[in-house]
Amino acid sequence: MHLPRHHEQTRACRSITDPEQQAVTVGAHRRGKRTLVVAALAAAALATGTAPALAQPHQPTAPVAAAQQSGPERVHQALTSSTIEKAISAAEAQKGKPYAWGGTGPNSFDCSGLVQHAFGKAGVDLPRIAHDQVGSGTRVSYADAERGDLLYWTDSGGYAYHVAIYLGGGRMIDAPSSGGKIGERAVMRSNLAGGVRL
Repeated sequence: MHLPRHHEQTRACRSITDPEQQAVTVGAHRRGKRTLVVAALAAAALATGTAPALAQPHQPTAPVAAAQQSGPERVHQALTSSTIEKAISAAEAQKGKPYAWGGTGPNSFDCSGLVQHAFGKAGVDLPRIAHDQVGSGTRVSYADAERGDLLYWTDSGGYAYHVAIYLGGGRMIDAPSSGGKIGERAVMRSNLAGGVRL
């Protein structure tokens, strides 16, 4: 027996009697569609070269010989030293401003707001929250951290709840917490999970 197309759609979308199961099924279906749409858009953007700079494959801008003359090579580093210094300068320009949860400037910042603002001034787009910023680069140990790397702290579940910009020599700049002000300080070791090289 051949069923009309309308009947096939009705059977495929039959209602589920358990409301919790229905919510899970609908949510999974929507997430699946979103994932496919995001993947398709990302593939199209990469293919046409319109994706953000950090999503583009790294293209060396200078010959290897020139890079060796300018100083030690930054392993897995897509950002130039001048970009790193611009970001650090932008963060340092915010010293003394108060911490504010959710703050993205210009008068107050939270930790990830400061990092996003500083790197944004250097032309680097970063996600808004600390946990997502940590996923934007290559993770390195604190022992291998270099000037301009992000440092991050995690809870017992591995969720990054704080981020700072490493200045080198055991120093960092961050927006610390409620009641604190943006500034340079010694790297806090408690719950320090490592670094991220952008």
